[in-house]
Order: sequence, then C-alpha cells, then structure tokens
Amino acid sequence: MKYPMVVLTKYGLVRAQIYTILKRPYLVVGAASYLIVALLILLYLNKAPSYSSDMEMVLPGTGSSNSVSLNDIGQVVSQTNAPFSAGGFNPRVNYKEMLSSRGVRERAAKRLHLTIDQLGKAKIVLTEQTSIISVLVSANSKELAQAKAFALYESLQDELNILRADEVLRRDQSIKQVLEQYRERMNITRNAIVDFQQRSIVVSTEQMDQLVNTLSGVKEKQLYVKAEANHLLHYINQLSEDLGVSPKLAGQAFMLQSDVEFRAYMTELKESITQLAEYSSRWGIKHPKVIAQQKRLNYTRISINQRSSQMFGLNSSEIFNSLNLDLNPKRSELFADLIEAYAKHKGQNSMFNDLGRSADRLGDQLKIYAREIVELERLQREFNMAEAIFTSAAARLEASKADVFASYPVLQMLTTPSYPLKQSSPKNVIAVIAGIAGFIFISFGLFILKQRKNLIQVLLKKSG
Repeated sequence: MKYPMVVLTKYGLVRAQIYTILKRPYLVVGAASYLIVALLILLYLNKAPSYSSDMEMVLPGTGSSNSVSLNDIGQVVSQTNAPFSAGGFNPRVNYKEMLSSRGVRERAAKRLHLTIDQLGKAKIVLTEQTSIISVLVSANSKELAQAKAFALYESLQDELNILRADEVLRRDQSIKQVLEQYRERMNITRNAIVDFQQRSIVVSTEQMDQLVNTLSGVKEKQLYVKAEANHLLHYINQLSEDLGVSPKLAGQAFMLQSDVEFRAYMTELKESITQLAEYSSRWGIKHPKVIAQQKRLNYTRISINQRSSQMFGLNSSEIFNSLNLDLNPKRSELFADLIEAYAKHKGQNSMFNDLGRSADRLGDQLKIYAREIVELERLQREFNMAEAIFTSAAARLEASKADVFASYPVLQMLTTPSYPLKQSSPKNVIAVIAGIAGFIFISFGLFILKQRKNLIQVLLKKSG
C-alpha cells in the first residue's frame, strides 16, 4: 500500500474538498468569470438613469463686405472674411475646445447652480464637410439635460462676446496709439503752414491764381486801350488834315468863342460892318457917318487883335479871324469832334501808361509769389498727406468696430436642445448583448485553453 490510511480532521476535510475543486481549474475559472460578467451587468442595470439632450450649431459659410465713400476723405472698406477661407484655420475646432474649456463649463454650471463636476462634459462631434457642430449633453433628469444644453450654448456665446470685446478694445488701443502719432504729425504740418503764412505775403494758392488773372486782365485791357488810342490818333490826324487846323488851335478857337469880351467885340464887329455897308450905299465914303462907322470898325478890329494876342500870344489874331465859328455851325461841330477826340486820345495814352506801370508792379509781385508759392505748396502737400493718413486711420478704426466677427465668426443655433423622451442609459438591450457576448467569449477562451495541447499537436503535424 503506497499511501497509508489517515483519519481526516475537520480542517483536513476542508482542505480535501478544496483540493478536489482545484483539480478542475477550468470549471473554477469559468464560474468566476461568469459571475463577474453577471455582476457587471447587474451594476449597469442598477445605476441611476441618464437622459441626453442634443443640439446643433452652425457657422456662416460666406463673409461680408461693405464699402463707404466719404467726400474729401476717401473710401472705407469693411470686410469680414469667410470663417473657412484660411486653409490652416478651422473655427469649429476652436469652438469645440471652448465648449470643453473650464471657463465655459464653469459659467454654464453657475447658471444652473451646479458644480463643474455635476455639470460634466458634453460630447461634441464635428460633421465632416460641413460647418455644423453637434453637442450631446447628459443628466439625471430630462429637464436638467435640456437646461445643460441651453446653458452651454449661452455660456459659449457669452465667452465669444467677451473675446470679441477684448479684441476690439486691444485693437482700438493699438490703433489709437498710432492715431495719436498721425494727429501729432498733422498738427506739426498745420502749424508749419500757419507760421509760413504769418511771415509771408502769400496766404493761399488762390492768391496766385487771382494775381495771374489780374495781370492777364491788365495786359488785355492795355492792348485794348492801345488799339483805341491808335484809332483815335488816326481819326484826329485825318480830321485835322481835312479842317486844316490842329487840335490845339481848334481848342483855342473854342476858348475865344467862349470868352465874353471877345464875343462882345465880335458882335460889335458884325454890327459895324453892317452899318458901314448900309451907310456907304446910302451916302458914299466921304459922308461923316460913313467915316465914323469906319473908325468904329477899325477900333473893333484892333480890340479883337489885342484880345487874341492877350490870350494866345502875338500873331494869333490873324489865325483866329479866319476861324470865326459862328459863321459856319457845321464847322463848329467838326471842331468840337476834333477837340473831343484829342481829349480822349490823351486820356487813352494816360490810361495806357498807368496800365503799363500796373502790369510791371504785378509782374514783380508775381515773381515774389512764385517763389513763396512753391514753399506753400510743399507744406500743403505734407499737410494733405498727413491729413489723409489720419482720416484713413480714423475711418479704419471706426470700420473695425463694426467688424466684430473677424476672428470669432458668428455662431447660430441650428436646432434647439431636444427634450429627451426616454432614458439614454442604462438600456436592457445593451445589458443582454453584453452578457451574451461576455459568456460567449469566456466559453470560447476556456475551450481554447483546455484543447491547447491538441491544437498545438495538430499545428505541428501540419507544419511538419
């Protein structure tokens, strides 16, 4: 007898039973595995019910562009590019990370009076080849699941508004700093123009244009006056030749005709000649009345000659005796025309000389203006450039305030958060499928382990 008979104690009996069980290890492992799977399924089925609410958000597919033309300033263009125009930038990925960020989740949890752990994390899916963002939120109740979805959406919009406002503020601060430099440069150029105007006779470029126009008008008028003077000179020469008297002599004749004493002598002369002719025809030259009248006539002629010599010099009496204008009214009118034309000619010559002096003064002034206008135009160009840069920067600043969706495009809700009608977890179907699958895999694994020697031998035979 190889092993002696031994009486087993209670402890030994337990050990014998354990040893009997361990002699069948596959049965033990299989039972333990089945038990674990059953426990997991029971735990899954007994957990608190969960409800899911889903929503979809969409980004615009195209940008916008606005153009405004401002008088004396230029054109202002405000353009918002499409969110997907940049190849290496996809705002959907940014928004996905923002939905999962701590700041957005804390803001959403605060809206619902929950902790961030109680809020949990949403499941976010980006649909390929679209601009749609799908969000799935879970909670222990139907109302809470929908409220979590709304809170996440509103918190994301608040975060985007904060980021946009911060971007605009920082951009404004940067542009305003540059704008101050442009304003300072514009003030410097404006002060330079004012200083130049204070120490110069040229205040604006319009003065140069006015001076050129004035000089051109003076020269044009000078040419007209010269032509008019030449016309009058030809008229005077021709009329003097026809009358046989110069304008000076004609004027002196008119002066004599207007002299009271001379006209009295001329009247006396006419009466004496008339009386003498009458007396001579009646009584003859020897009659005392004829002789007295002859003396009267001679005395009158002597008085006329004396008056003429007294007014215009010696030997003038013979000339003016032949220019008795009272005897020929037409000749008197021609004399008047001659004198008038001569006076106009003198006036035109005087005006021509005055216009010449004025043209010379304006020409000298134009030379001074030409030197100073070059400097004024240079300063004006610098000011115009500084003003254009300043106004353009100011316009860009105002336009950038409207372009708030440049870096963070607008996000719209495509479908509102759904109200769950049934629980999303746990599901009996999933538990049954998981149990069956677990039992099948465990059974298949135990079978492979038990038949491993036979399988190895078969494989070795096939390979040999």
